[in-house]
Amino acid sequence: MDASLAKKKAIRLLTARDRTVHELRTRLVADYDETVVDDVLAYLREMDFVNDERFARNYVDQRNRLRPTGNLGLRRELHAKGISSEIIDMVMNSPEEELELAKRLLESRAPSLMTLSREVRLRRAYGLLERRGFPWQTAQAAVEQVLDSDLPMD
Repeated sequence: MDASLAKKKAIRLLTARDRTVHELRTRLVADYDETVVDDVLAYLREMDFVNDERFARNYVDQRNRLRPTGNLGLRRELHAKGISSEIIDMVMNSPEEELELAKRLLESRAPSLMTLSREVRLRRAYGLLERRGFPWQTAQAAVEQVLDSDLPMD
């Protein structure tokens, strides 16, 4: 009886949005016995209702399109969702893709940055890229390519 209820709850959770095994386990273990949760998760994996690699690929793709985030930030977010390091390594953006994302992010913010002094512009650009999880080398290259060429010396 518990297994069917746990299975129904898990499917209801997956209907709302895709989830990782870790996220489902966390939600189910609050109401059901650990062995029941293990059985339900095994069933969901077997039916391919839950797949951490697919989740991670979709997550990275969505981030790339809607809220560009560097690999450091993506790695942190996926790890918090319980994705294994092996899967995270498989789905990370290439250095070239990461640079393009950083440049796209800066280009979207360039109009508001252009009203500021050079020092403030650079500080805010680097701060934005750092908060979004881009490594220093990528941030530096993106700033040079997007902002430095347009920045008049103050």
